[in-house]
Amino acid sequence: MRNSDADIAIDVLNKLIAQELGAASAGMRFGDRPLEESASIRYHAYLTAKDEITKALADAVEERDAENPFLPQRDELVTQDMHTCDLCGRWCSSPVYSIGLIYGGQAKTFTEVCADCMWRLKFSPVRTISLDAYRLFEQWRLSQSEADE
Repeated sequence: MRNSDADIAIDVLNKLIAQELGAASAGMRFGDRPLEESASIRYHAYLTAKDEITKALADAVEERDAENPFLPQRDELVTQDMHTCDLCGRWCSSPVYSIGLIYGGQAKTFTEVCADCMWRLKFSPVRTISLDAYRLFEQWRLSQSEADE
């Protein structure tokens, strides 16, 4: 994970938690009851804040991922191959997609595009049909072309 604002906030909270734990321990060691109590209160407040931030971040990721149809669905089997996304350059696991981008007279084909880039570019998933349905379609198409002759 990159150094996002949330990562920085959690790192700062971890430092504050360690500092307050040290202050509470020092207060207990030296018999300074007010220092121990105030440091302990702040320590627990920082722990609670860190837990809430972590929970909110996890909920946001789940919410974002739930909206992305390109990510694997629950209990869907995928390979653990790692790929480099041709668009963003990040390492990503399967599934990856092949796309063609066309603008004006220029076209570019990308063979390994991650689910996040597919979502960011607002692609729509392609519907997959069963092999039996495809064979029925092929038989129908052949019968139509024979009927036209």
